Amino acid sequence: MTTNNSSLRHCWFILSVLLLLSGCLRPSNITTLYTLEPIRQQPLTSEWKDVSEMTLLMPVQLASHLQRRGLLYPQVPGTTRSSATDLWAGPLDQLVSQQIVAGLKDLLATENIAAFPGPRFSTVRYQVEVELNEFSSDGRQFITTAVYTLSDVSNKTILVRKTFRQQDNLNHTGYEGTVTSASQAIGDLSKEIAVSLLAAHRQNVTAHAR
Repeated sequence: MTTNNSSLRHCWFILSVLLLLSGCLRPSNITTLYTLEPIRQQPLTSEWKDVSEMTLLMPVQLASHLQRRGLLYPQVPGTTRSSATDLWAGPLDQLVSQQIVAGLKDLLATENIAAFPGPRFSTVRYQVEVELNEFSSDGRQFITTAVYTLSDVSNKTILVRKTFRQQDNLNHTGYEGTVTSASQAIGDLSKEIAVSLLAAHRQNVTAHAR
């Protein structure tokens, strides 16, 4: 009886060791969260201070493959997959929206920029819409494609509708490099939107001065 009990304890010991080893050998499923890095930019002009009304950014629209929380990584040429462990810290549309608003505030030197719905009882002059169609890395470059529309709310007219395309070489490998390039891409998109807003506003001012 003693021998049987000893053998049983020995078997349990070996089984426990094997279970512990199998746990140690399993790949880690640690989740890492990423957010877009702030890109501070110098003001393009001081004339926007004369625009007392709000410029409102509508909710950013994402292509279907960008609506998952996981960062995208390349597979076979032309395809991507969403990571299960490397995730955006929040919904990507909201992260992009926050960065565009911050960028426009810097570039136009004004606080009168807001994301939808904006401050209560505010009067909106210009409206910005952004559709993000591509926002991923192919392992060598970060690729961004977006369509932005600028509208004059008071006159109910579309001022500009343009496509923004950019491919930048990744300066760093891994998801850290992807996030750095993604942040810069949104900074560059914000600058193009700001330039277009300025041009449209100047045209409006000239037209009303005639």
